[in-house]
Amino acid sequence: CIAGLLDLTDGQIWIEDDNVTWKEPKDRHIGMVFQSYALYPSMTVEKNLSFGLRMMGTAKDLINEKITTILPPGTNIESIELSEFPGIYKVYYGDLQPLYVSQNGDFFIYGDMFNISSDGIINLTDKDILQKRKLLMQEITNEELISFKANNELYTVTVFTDVDCGYCRKLHDEIATYNEAGITINYAAFPRSGIGTETFSKMVGAWCSNNPKESITKLKNGKKLKLSFCDSQPVAKHYAIGNKIGVTGTPAIVSSNGELLPGYHSAEDLLSKLKG
Repeated sequence: CIAGLLDLTDGQIWIEDDNVTWKEPKDRHIGMVFQSYALYPSMTVEKNLSFGLRMMGTAKDLINEKITTILPPGTNIESIELSEFPGIYKVYYGDLQPLYVSQNGDFFIYGDMFNISSDGIINLTDKDILQKRKLLMQEITNEELISFKANNELYTVTVFTDVDCGYCRKLHDEIATYNEAGITINYAAFPRSGIGTETFSKMVGAWCSNNPKESITKLKNGKKLKLSFCDSQPVAKHYAIGNKIGVTGTPAIVSSNGELLPGYHSAEDLLSKLKG
């Protein structure tokens, strides 16, 4: 059960802080041997058990060394992980989509990976992107968001917004309709004109004000505010995360499972998409 070769009948399996109960054997990062015929006679028990892990480390070192030479200057490899495809690794380097790299680092593919299963064809790259986006979104805390909560909340979305964007203003004008449909709207900041611009300053002012909900509403109605600034403003942070997860315009809606829905969606349309 620990190795993942037998199904667990009850409970969970944790290796340090990692719940590996549902992970594939290859993803558990533990050493194991089957019977004596699989042992290397020249190695000790310890070396036999650690052989697979050491080989995995060697592969990662090779991949890191070779892929670094083809990445743009200043780009850092964030992680190297085993993929579902035997012998192929996923290399993350700042983009949501990974490079798929051979074990020796000599070959790579930038594109989608598919799995043929009994349920049909599954796009594994799309699943990876959703998970990666979801993890990045967790860097934004609830306290950093300007929230318009639904009383009968069914779904929660994060909307990357710009106070000077026409469709962002349209969405905000209909905020009560979203809330009535059971959709809580959490605003994250994404000044399309960039950091240090007039729009950026307006949005910093909204987030730093004593009443952010009222301030962002006034700004979206075209009213001028007396702007205040604070060291704790998250606008620059939100803008950076938005760029990382693929936001290119506003509004951009991110669901709780990491799906990105670019552009304006009516409450009815958004509710339908969230229901799946």
